[in-house]
Amino acid sequence: MKNKKEYIPGIFETQKFAPYKDDYYKGMKIIKDLNYDFEDFIQYFPCFTGHMTLGRYISLYETYKSTLGLAGHIAEVGVYKGASLLLFSKLVKLFEPITLTQVNGFDWFQGNDPEKEDPKIIKGGDTESYERLIRLVEAQKLDNLTFIHKLDVTKDLNEFFNKHNHLQFKIVFFDAGMYKVVKNALPYFWERLLPGGYLLLDQFNHEVAPGETKAIKELLPNAKIRSYQFGWMPTAYIIKE
Repeated sequence: MKNKKEYIPGIFETQKFAPYKDDYYKGMKIIKDLNYDFEDFIQYFPCFTGHMTLGRYISLYETYKSTLGLAGHIAEVGVYKGASLLLFSKLVKLFEPITLTQVNGFDWFQGNDPEKEDPKIIKGGDTESYERLIRLVEAQKLDNLTFIHKLDVTKDLNEFFNKHNHLQFKIVFFDAGMYKVVKNALPYFWERLLPGGYLLLDQFNHEVAPGETKAIKELLPNAKIRSYQFGWMPTAYIIKE
């Protein structure tokens, strides 16, 4: 769960999980007080990860498994700390060691920049250091299949794809939530998403980031939008026909 100061609660979707919050933070405090070693959090992470967070990564895993055999790379728009990006990278390393599949992350690393369509998103929230994320990738020797593009997806994608016009994708994950990001970036990625590929939407039909839903309904009004049965986010996905 993200820092509770980085979003403004609403009265609809956010309330479904409100009863969990107190127990979650109490549990986190107890875990911190148990003085586990740093390595324990890495080697035995299921001991500490909440079931909703686990459901998120199972959703991403199931999506990835469904695309095995499809050509194309994986893209994430809005990488934050790199958790989903590096999960996909490690899945590629496990399941596709000799395919061409690589993982591309797109972020400007300046945090959220909402407009009126996204009133509950905090300006400057979800900010991460580009340099730290690059070091994290390199430390795990994933830099041969993980590429992080520091750019503004609302302005710079035309130049980027003109320069790298061969890039095609089998998974595109929008994890930014803001109207102008989805509105400006989705046409570039949808054009390059292969038939049978997955468009993942982290906050579709969610009051915290209504701009994402608005942009999707404008750009893909006839798309069949599905949801995961066991994961709270991503909230939806579209399989390109």
